Amino acid sequence: MVTRTDVSEALDRVMEALAGVSEGDVTAALAAVGTSVPRPSAPPVPSRTPLPGPGSAPYIVSEVEWV
Repeated sequence: MVTRTDVSEALDRVMEALAGVSEGDVTAALAAVGTSVPRPSAPPVPSRTPLPGPGSAPYIVSEVEWV
């Protein structure tokens, strides 16, 4: 079984190996080992509460009076 310490040590070794390397080289190295798969993006957060569709709430009455 892999322990947290084993994982931490492995990550430390990776960070030491990539220290001082350009960002492009880091990207290429990570792509070579298959870790550059893009993460799925989170759905956009709606800015306001959506209104009910027409007829979905017959008890709601909306009237506009133009003055």
